Amino acid sequence: MAESREQRSRRRKARRQQVLRKLRNKYRVALISESTFEERFSFRLSRMNVILLAIGLFIINALFVAAVIVLTPLKEYIPGYSDQRVKLNAYRATVTADSLEQAMAVRDAYIANLRNVLSGNIPADSITLSVPTVKAPQAADLQPSKADSALRERIRKEEAYSVHSTGPGAPLDRLGLPGMLFFPPLRGVITSTFDANEGHYGIDIVTKADEAVAACLDGTVIMASWTSDAGYVIQVQHASELVSIYKHNAVLLRKVGDRVKAGEAIAIVGNSGELTSGPHLHFELWSGGQAVDPQTYISFK
Repeated sequence: MAESREQRSRRRKARRQQVLRKLRNKYRVALISESTFEERFSFRLSRMNVILLAIGLFIINALFVAAVIVLTPLKEYIPGYSDQRVKLNAYRATVTADSLEQAMAVRDAYIANLRNVLSGNIPADSITLSVPTVKAPQAADLQPSKADSALRERIRKEEAYSVHSTGPGAPLDRLGLPGMLFFPPLRGVITSTFDANEGHYGIDIVTKADEAVAACLDGTVIMASWTSDAGYVIQVQHASELVSIYKHNAVLLRKVGDRVKAGEAIAIVGNSGELTSGPHLHFELWSGGQAVDPQTYISFK
């Protein structure tokens, strides 16, 4: 007779109970002296205890191995892992190769032009092809037109009673600095503040090593080079005669002529130059040829 569904269910249940009983059965492990047969040590355990103990030891061993790899220099020996120094050297090599490629392009263009000059393939200068003026200009030709005279008179009247100065002593509010939205180039602890009387025309910001330095406003890089005092320096020209300066960098991420956006990384914090005692950023803000205190317009916290 075919076995019913209820009987099969009972058999599976009895099988599971039998397995659980085997796992829970207690066993006594004892250490006995071979000479006197005296019991030295004993303890009780079950198969379930052995399985749980093995799982616990495996987890502890995995955590220990992971901690050793993450928190010690052993991770550098793992194939495919590269530390920060390797990445930095690779970036410097890329920048150097790009600079060499540009220098080679300029040299090739110079040699090609020089070859054309020596072989006589350069066309005649346009100045020699111009048609000489037959009629000399008269004094009446140099007189301003009526429209030009009217424009000059209107501008003169509008600026006759202007109270805004355009000289070196112009108030900074005229330049619109309070209304500008600056992006902090770096967030950290300010260890040295602005003091024009002492010749310190900026602020020093200390933060973690290898932090990115960001542009405070949109602008164009006008200087990106090395100086003995300030190390790697980058300067950005902004609107309204505003210039921002970033000194003591480890790496410069932009070159002269590059357009940058506010908040875009332009350098890496470093400790370059003679006038430095640790990794930090020296940040200066110049408006209309005058150094201003960056803390007045930017929050670095």
